[in-house]
Amino acid sequence: MKKTFYLALLWSLFLLGANAQATIKLTETTLMHEMRATPYPLDKAVVADRAVSFQWPLRADMNVQESPLDGFEDKIKKIDKAQIAYMLRYSQDADFKKGTVQVQTRWPFFNPEKPLAAGVWYWQFGYLENGQVQWGSIQQLTVENNPDKFCPPSLKTVLGNVPKTHPRVWIMKDEWKEFIKRNHSIPERQWYLERAETTLTTPMKSVKDINTSQVKNLDNEMKRKSYLTRESRRIIDKEEANSEVLIRAYLLTQDKKYADEAIKRVLTMADWNKDKNVMGDFNDATLLSLCSMAYDSFHNLLTPQQKNILLDAIKEKGEKMYQHYNNHLENHIADNHVWQMTLRILTMAAFSVYGELPEADTWVDYCYNIWLARFPGLNKDGGWHNGDSYFTVNTRTLIEVPYYFGKLTGFDYFSDPWYEGNIMYTMFQQPPFSKSGGNGSSHQNVGHPNSIRIGYLDALARLTGNTYAADFVRRTLKVEPDYMKKALLAKPGDLAWFRLQCNKPLPEGEGLTALPPGYVFPETGLASFLTNWDRVGSNAMWSFRSSPYGSTSHALANQNAFNTFFGGKPLFYSSGHHIEFTDAHSMYCHRGTRGHNTILVNGMGQRIGTEGYGWIPRYYVSDKIGYVVGDASNAYGKVISPLWLKRGELSDVHYTPENGWDENKLKTFRRHIVNLGKTGYIFIYDELEATEPVNWNYLLHTTANPMTVNEEKAYVHIQATNRGGASDAYLFSTGALKTETTDQFFYPAVNWLRADDKGVFKPYANHWHFTATSEKAQVYRFATIINTHALKYPAKAPEILSDGRIKAGGWLIKVNISAEGVPMFFIRNTKKEDPVSISYKGGATLINENDYETTLTDVVPDLEI
Repeated sequence: MKKTFYLALLWSLFLLGANAQATIKLTETTLMHEMRATPYPLDKAVVADRAVSFQWPLRADMNVQESPLDGFEDKIKKIDKAQIAYMLRYSQDADFKKGTVQVQTRWPFFNPEKPLAAGVWYWQFGYLENGQVQWGSIQQLTVENNPDKFCPPSLKTVLGNVPKTHPRVWIMKDEWKEFIKRNHSIPERQWYLERAETTLTTPMKSVKDINTSQVKNLDNEMKRKSYLTRESRRIIDKEEANSEVLIRAYLLTQDKKYADEAIKRVLTMADWNKDKNVMGDFNDATLLSLCSMAYDSFHNLLTPQQKNILLDAIKEKGEKMYQHYNNHLENHIADNHVWQMTLRILTMAAFSVYGELPEADTWVDYCYNIWLARFPGLNKDGGWHNGDSYFTVNTRTLIEVPYYFGKLTGFDYFSDPWYEGNIMYTMFQQPPFSKSGGNGSSHQNVGHPNSIRIGYLDALARLTGNTYAADFVRRTLKVEPDYMKKALLAKPGDLAWFRLQCNKPLPEGEGLTALPPGYVFPETGLASFLTNWDRVGSNAMWSFRSSPYGSTSHALANQNAFNTFFGGKPLFYSSGHHIEFTDAHSMYCHRGTRGHNTILVNGMGQRIGTEGYGWIPRYYVSDKIGYVVGDASNAYGKVISPLWLKRGELSDVHYTPENGWDENKLKTFRRHIVNLGKTGYIFIYDELEATEPVNWNYLLHTTANPMTVNEEKAYVHIQATNRGGASDAYLFSTGALKTETTDQFFYPAVNWLRADDKGVFKPYANHWHFTATSEKAQVYRFATIINTHALKYPAKAPEILSDGRIKAGGWLIKVNISAEGVPMFFIRNTKKEDPVSISYKGGATLINENDYETTLTDVVPDLEI
């Protein structure tokens, strides 16, 4: 965030006094930006964990958003990127008079060839135009002395180790014979050869097989292009898998029959991108991947004419991708497809033709240096803001690219501290045999950790020595030994080839039961807690999101929303279906706030875009008690993101009050969640304040079974069930509530896109939705006690004592749900021999555990876009 914001914040804290200093009230329109708005590192930053990479915003007139939707590239302004240039200077002299390094660069980032020495540095970027430099402000940077700092080698080192022979990407020529010998009895080898033999007898499809029959029935351009993108990918992805397995079979055997068939197929596909029915950047990248892999793998078998055909195709497709990426990707919050797959493909293509195609010099430079600047993660904590379904689309990129760089240089790119955090994200957001945490597009489809996820944990366990990940993998493979075979040739996530290359064993050591019961990712804005790592059948879990990323990319407008689970299955859970990225149902009922276990204000939800943000100001994790606060005070209001407004226009999605967006009336929405040990109980406290009296709408949803609702004298009891478990929610509130339950979506879920191979469009199921609406009030408070437990052991209702305290599950709760007085709760367990308590009274949160008091106040997460 900007320096001016921090100065204003410090001044306001000084004026408000000591008690208010515990709470930070943000006023920024957005914490993150679709395109970079601030330099990095920020002024006064301290860098201790990695080599410094300098990054800065594009010039305003060059800051062009990406295509609003896949296939709509004609909707963006074209700029001549060849005319863009920057200046950068850095020095330990604040006046840049001595010891100054000054460079000119064509991209808005620069990685020094050698890590900066420990000490104070000053740096400044400038826009170069007509020989004149328009310098930005000077940033001060402190580099700490850390012998374990992540400092990968420079591009010069990498290029000095690129083989001049072929193959050099999927396998290197000098290791080829040993590779074949070593893997002769490895199961993955047989998997590839079995599939290759089948492919040899399978007729090849063509672009003429793309099904266009439904195009005439679709009512807008977005749907028509999405349908053609999907149907063309159906053909191209299938033929990619067939050609790729033949290439791999040849590399495993050097049997020319596989090469001959693969060459024929790849040459046939080389210009498929020119067909009018082939749409989408994934298709372009697929064809580039096949052409470059064939060129590299069959180099000594190809005729000069065949080489030229492949080089021409690589040049055309690679240059198109590079021209899209440069002076765009560096500044983008998360250009989904590029980060998921296509940058990996351009990287491997660039190295496959380096030294033989002049353009590849630039591609290699760009791909390697942008990896150092921005990859592998989007932030420091290791989380993935786009959610669990789309996280696994990044799998091959996150493993294959740094592994290849490591083979060239000998440097361990997996020593990047981000990977350790990402292992925790991968496990805590989806424990063994369990449903995903319920965040991001298509999360409903992730019923258990898929084979791609297990393969990813397997790879990271081998590469980093992480024994928790190794235990996760062993537990899965004990139940289904061939589980990872299901990922074979999965476009984004097949790591079978990696396992053939890397012969490191799974490490031994501490397993999942040594992990804490919860983990919080403050930069990503996620948290999850569970009661049992060892036996999924009796595990009660909850997840939570309040994220600085808002609801852009594949993220949802679910700030301050929670989900509950038992036995690895959902109970209270986010609803709606991801039919297509901007389909009306997907926007109104899946991305939109009404689909999640959070709160509406006058029936209105959170903004779509980075402007609809939340954040996690404070948290605490231990075996005896856990605690997370989410702040969604800035999330609500009209949609103002130019990108999302354009997407709505193209998709016939209307951000109106009738559909759930209006002027913001909200001042404060803080949700406190207390994890009451390993009992399966959680306590939720909502602080709510508006600019005028409003109706507060408390939402709960289920996707497995209908809810039961009973209105008691002191609370509303809502129960969600699955086959083996239940979540009983007891909802207390400031005043009387009007409740409503329905099994109908606000907007119907109509499947117009996802037909199976036979052309059948499977219908989407309805879900169940509970709404409790308050009377008009400017200040309001909800308190919820949720008991998640085995269905065979019915929940005991909370006991309300004579002094107004609530007794539930071995805990005593005192809470202010009145609109008067400060927001307050005090919770303690009833174990005299081992007392634990948490208290909150509008300022700091105090936790007493093991005769030690911890004081929690707000901390703004470290964000950099």
